Amino acid sequence: MWLGLAALVVLIVTAPMTAARAQTPVGEMTVDALLRRALDRHPDLEAARLDVEAAMARVRQAGLRPNPMLDLSGQKALGSDKNIMVGVTVPLDLNGRKEGRVGVAERELDMKHAQLADRERRLRADLRLKAAEVLAARRNLSTIRDLLETNRRAVEIVGARVREGAVPALDLNVQLVEANRLEASETLHASRVEILTLQMKALAGVAADTSLSLTGDLGDVATLPEQSTALQTATTERPDLAVIRAELATAAARVRKEEAEGRWDASVNVGYQRQQMGFGVMGITESGGTREVADTFHFFGAGVTITLPVRNRNQGSIAAARAETRAVDRRRELVELTIRQEVQSAYAQYAAARRGVDLYERGVRDVARRNYDAIRHAYELGRGSLLDVIGEQRRYLDVETGYTDTLKQLYDATAEIERATGMWLH
Repeated sequence: MWLGLAALVVLIVTAPMTAARAQTPVGEMTVDALLRRALDRHPDLEAARLDVEAAMARVRQAGLRPNPMLDLSGQKALGSDKNIMVGVTVPLDLNGRKEGRVGVAERELDMKHAQLADRERRLRADLRLKAAEVLAARRNLSTIRDLLETNRRAVEIVGARVREGAVPALDLNVQLVEANRLEASETLHASRVEILTLQMKALAGVAADTSLSLTGDLGDVATLPEQSTALQTATTERPDLAVIRAELATAAARVRKEEAEGRWDASVNVGYQRQQMGFGVMGITESGGTREVADTFHFFGAGVTITLPVRNRNQGSIAAARAETRAVDRRRELVELTIRQEVQSAYAQYAAARRGVDLYERGVRDVARRNYDAIRHAYELGRGSLLDVIGEQRRYLDVETGYTDTLKQLYDATAEIERATGMWLH
C-alpha cells in the first residue's frame, strides 16, 4: 500500500512537469533560429544520427576476429571401453578477410554521415521555402489590414458626407461593400497564415500546439557568392554527391571483400583424447595377484584445416560487386550533371527575381501609392468619384501583391541556391 501511495505521489508531482516540457512555448524566432532548432531536434535527423551510431557499431563488429570453437565428444562401448575427446579450433581469418569487412563497414559509415548531411541540406531548403510562404502570406495580410483600416475610416467619412447631402447614398453602400470585401479577404488571408504556420511547424518538428511566431522579412536575403565559386563548392562538397561517392567507395571495398572471401583460408585445431580400454580377461600382477587387463591412454594432437578455393572462388559475388561499382559510377556522373544544372538554374531564377524587385522598388510601388492617396484625397475634397478611388485601391493592392510574389521568388531563389550548393548562406 505504501509503495502504491509513493508511486501516486511521484506521478502527481512529475506529470505537470512533463506536460510543461512537452508544451514549452518556442516564442518568436527568426528563420535561421528555427532552422538551427530543427537541425538539432528534428525526429528524422535524430533517426539519421542513430543510423550513424549503428554504422559505427558495425565497424567495431567488422574488426572482430571469428570466435574459436570448442569440440567435446565422448564414446562408451558396450564393454568397459570409454573415449573422451576435447578440441579447440581457431579460424585464422587469412588473406585480407578482416580488412575487407572493416573496409566495407567504414565506407558505409562514411555514407551514413553523408546521408545525414544531405538530409540536413534538404530540410534547410524546404523549411526556408515554407518560411517564405508564411512571410509572404503575412505581408499580404498586413497590406489588406492597412487598406481595411483606411476603408473603415472612409465609411465614416462617406457616411457624414451622405448625411450632409454632398454625395449620393449609393456611395455609402459602395464603400460598405468594399470594406466588407476587404474584411472577408482579411479573414481568408489570416486563415492562410495560420495554416502555413502549422505546416511550417510540422516541417520543423515542432508540436502544433506550440506557440511559434516567425520574425523577419522577405527582403532579408543573403549575399550570394559568385556563381563560379558556388559551382565549384557544389561539385566538390555537396552532401548528396558525397553520398554517391561514399557508395562508390563502398562498392569498391565490397569488391575487395568478395575477392578476399574467395581466397584460401585455414583453421588451427588442438585436442586432447583420453581413452580407456580393457580386454575382459584377468592378468597376473607383479605381486602374483590378478586383475583385469585394462589401461588408460592419453593423446595430444594438433592440426591445420585449409579451405581450398578450387570450385568456389566467389566468382559470382565478385562479378556482382564489380557491376554494382560500375552502376554507382554512372549514377555519380548523373548527379554531377544534375548539380551543375541546379546551380545554374537557381542563379538564373535569382537574377530574374532581382530585376523584378528592383523594378517594383524603383518605379511601381511608390507611384501606385501616390496615385491611390491622391485620388482618395481628391474624393474626400469633393472631386472625382468613389468608383475611381476603389479602382485605384484595387490596382494598388494588385501592385503590392505582385511585389510580395516577386520578393518571395527572390527569397525562394536564394533558398534554391542554398539547396543546390549545400552552403549555409544566411
